[in-house]
Parts: sequence; structure tokens; C-alpha cells
Amino acid sequence: MGRSFSGMQKLKISRYLRTVPRGKDFAVYHCLYGNLLLVDAEGMALLQSFDGGRSIDEVIRSFAVGDATDVWSYVNELRMRDFLVSDPLDEYELVASDAARREQRVESGYLLRVLQLVVSNTCNFNCRYCFVDKMYESREREMVQHRPGNMNMSFATARLAIEAALDILMRNGTPGLTVEFFGGEPLMNWPLVEQVLKTFGTKTPEGIELLYSITTNGSLITDEMAGLFREHNVTVTVSFDAPSASSRSPARKQKGSEQVREKLEILKKYGNRVTFNTVISKETIDGYDGESLIDIAGRYGVAMIGLILDLDLSFYGSQGRREEVVEHIWRTYAYGRSRGIAVVGYWHQIFSQIAGAQPLNLLSGYKTCPATGCKLSVEPEGHVFICKCCSGYLGHVARPDAVLQSEQYKQYAMQAYRNAPECDGCEIEGFCSGVCMGALEKKHRRIDMTEKGACQVYRGITRRLLENVSPDDTDVHYLKDKVPGI
Repeated sequence: MGRSFSGMQKLKISRYLRTVPRGKDFAVYHCLYGNLLLVDAEGMALLQSFDGGRSIDEVIRSFAVGDATDVWSYVNELRMRDFLVSDPLDEYELVASDAARREQRVESGYLLRVLQLVVSNTCNFNCRYCFVDKMYESREREMVQHRPGNMNMSFATARLAIEAALDILMRNGTPGLTVEFFGGEPLMNWPLVEQVLKTFGTKTPEGIELLYSITTNGSLITDEMAGLFREHNVTVTVSFDAPSASSRSPARKQKGSEQVREKLEILKKYGNRVTFNTVISKETIDGYDGESLIDIAGRYGVAMIGLILDLDLSFYGSQGRREEVVEHIWRTYAYGRSRGIAVVGYWHQIFSQIAGAQPLNLLSGYKTCPATGCKLSVEPEGHVFICKCCSGYLGHVARPDAVLQSEQYKQYAMQAYRNAPECDGCEIEGFCSGVCMGALEKKHRRIDMTEKGACQVYRGITRRLLENVSPDDTDVHYLKDKVPGI
């Protein structure tokens, strides 16, 4: 994104530049493009010397160094990261032009990467904090959700959905599709999951790669299932409560009980890739124990833990609760790093984009939520929504082009750039999808809104991650190392 410039050209500090003091240095990044860089006090002084607009020649003279080459090189690095910009430039023009291209192409389905198959709307657990049946506000979602025929998906519907998605991908030259088995509890419809895996495999004759994942409470896992999952490289995401929280959980059977741990042993035996999804909610937070969660994950060879935050927006109402959530996330994340276990979530994807470890929206098509155009969710009867969490009806899988041409799909897809006008200037503007769109639909019946409490949580944990990022994990640009004696 950087551009060439001359010594006489005036540069100024980008209005999108954000700085986080870290004691010995500063974390500096662009709130649209990321490009995280650690700079020392001397580098920060050089950067700030462009405040108001100055030429590089003027700045070099003011620093009074003998050889200007190293200072020039240092400034060029800042310029290439768009920390310094020329006066007439507004970096948001790049975002706006990408949005215009998306609007022109969105009906082609070029964004599609993920197909969520809701293979069963039944479940053998009864967790009060499950989002199913608590999020929806649209007439179409309520009608679909409770129809007797919408409990378990048939293979005919699954085949129709997968073949429609593959056709869209082939038309657009997209190399891979992720198929998510979801519910309810998807293993309540194991014959369908088995048939899909055996029928479609991991690669189509046309060369499109198929990646699979399943989100399950784990209690129904058998040796047969674990073996087939391993054969087809299925990522098994087990919904697992933090240990202390599970003992207090108002569930008929706990996600984290001994029954589930026995099933984790089976998955470990077959060498499955297993991750945890753990919810921090008003029902679980009082007994949440992140360190014990990490220890259990280590015991069963779990590669990653996703910390999911409550979809009930009242959860973020008090300052004390928000601070508690940030502290729980940080402590779990830090302890996970010490044990070699990744702790992630939408909150971490924000940081990953800033640090350059994850592609920006302009490359990946979304910030943190693939439901902004990159995903379709198919209910057992074939009705299509953007995600299991959302209420906006897109159509039926038998008419995939009509789904992509629907105004509702376009609205979700264009939400990938700015969540709401209030996001303008936010320190994580270019990387955050905000709180779940389904939760916003439930509360406001619209998605172009923010939830201030959740915003504070996302900003708070991002700042904590930036304050503690290791120089080994990001780029370091100390001026005193580049220009001795400055």
C-alpha cells in the first residue's frame, strides 16, 4: 500500500495511526491496514516530527545526523506501512473502492468459502445458555425452526446444498470449500454425516478441496466416528465448559462432564484434530477456570480453544463485568501460550489482522465473521440463512442463484466494511466485525448497529494483546539500532 516519494514531498502522520505505549517501546499500527510495528522512543520522536506535515529533508536536517541514509530508510519503512502519508491522500479510498467492487460482483457468489449444514435441530443436552431458539426475531426463522420436518436433514438436501455450493465455487475459480456439520447436536444425525463424508471425500474430480468440521457436545462419539473423522481430516470442535463452570452449569448434562472426557480419549486414540469451544456467559462466568481448561486440553491433545462470548447483549452491561471478561480472556490466553495451546476467538482475530498473522478483510473477504457474505447456512429442509445465529431469510438451496441475488444476502455481504457509523475512527475499525449480527437483529431488528459494552471488551483485549506482544512475534524497527548515536 506504500508509494514512492521524494525528499521534498510533504508527509504527515496518517489519521488512522494508532499507538499503544508499552513501557520500553510503542506498538504502532494502522487502524485500517494493520502493519503492526514496534518502535523505540527515538523512532516515535521521528514519527511525531511529521505532525502537521513536513518533508523528509526538513526532518532529517532537524535530527542533525551525519549520514542521512539510515534515517531516510527508516522513514521509508514508515511510509511503506502507511503510517506517513502525503497530504491529499485518504487511505479509506482503498476500502471504498473494494466495497464498490464487491457490490458489483456479490451476486456471482465469489465470496462463498463456507457451507454450514444444520444436519439436526435436536440435541441430547439442554443447556440454558445455548443460543438456539434465543436469538431469532424474524417470522421466517421462527416458522422454519419449529417445523416438524426441519428436525433432521436428509442426504438429498445435503447433496443438493453441497453440489450447489461446488457449482458456485467452480464458476468463480475458488479452490476450496469448508463444510461445517452443525446443529443442534449434529451427531444425532450421524448416518447423514457419514454418508456425506463417504460420498464427497476430500477432493472433487474438478480439484476443489473439501475441508470438514463438526461442532458437537462430544457425548455421542464412537470409535467408528473417530476413525472416519481421522480418515477425512475432520476438525472436531467439542463444546466444552470450563471445569468449575460445568459443575454449576444449569444443564441436564454438562459439556465437560466425565462422559464427554471419555469421548475425548477416543478422539485422542485415533489422532483426531480436536478443538474446544468454551462459552463465557452469564451462566458460566462465576465459576470459569481458564487454567484448568488449558490443563484438560493439554491432557487430551486439544490443539486449540475458542473462547466464545455471550450472545445475550445484556451480558456486557456493567463495567465490572466487562473488565472481568477481558481479564478471563487474557489469563486464559497467556496460560495457553505457556502450555503451547492456542486460545482464539473473534477477539483474537482482530489482533491477528493487526499483527499481519491473518489476512485483512480486503484479501480474505471478511474481518472476523464469515457470515458477511463468505458463508451460507442450510437448515434441514433446505432453507438458507447466512448463519445459524441470524434471522434474515435468503431463500431455498434449490434456487442458489436467487439466494445470492437476494437483498438480504447483499446486506450481510456489504456489512464486511463498516459495522455502523459509530465505528468511524475506532482503534480497531478495520479488523472488527462487532458483536454477532444475530444478537443485533434480536435487539434492534437491524445489523448496522454497535453494542458499546461489547465494543469495550474487544478494544480492551486488543490493547492487552498489543501491550504484551513479544518482539519475536512481530516486526521491530528501533531507530537507535539503525542510526547509532542518534
